[in-house]
Amino acid sequence: MNIDRKNPRNQSYAKILLNGSMPAYMRDISPSGFRVYSPVPLPYKEGSKIVCKVIPADHEDAPFDIEGEIRWNRQGDKGEDIMGFQISSFADPQGEVLYREMNKRFSAH
Repeated sequence: MNIDRKNPRNQSYAKILLNGSMPAYMRDISPSGFRVYSPVPLPYKEGSKIVCKVIPADHEDAPFDIEGEIRWNRQGDKGEDIMGFQISSFADPQGEVLYREMNKRFSAH
């Protein structure tokens, strides 16, 4: 694990859709991004620009879109894809608020 991160990452979990069709999971969020986990290989390379639809576990919160870049992509021990996603923008202000709330909620654990 890389220990030279600028921002600490918080344990978390949410379902996501990459570019509207590729399901995956959000893990280890920080203010500037998160880790993407998929049990199957994904077609994204370092530098890929993608839109990520976050589907919060709390069904009272609406899904929201985040645009960003894949910073790294590697396979885990069991063949799963694990990628670093850096946020570049939010589709709307409410999504940014919800993301900050998720980050704050999971930082307490």
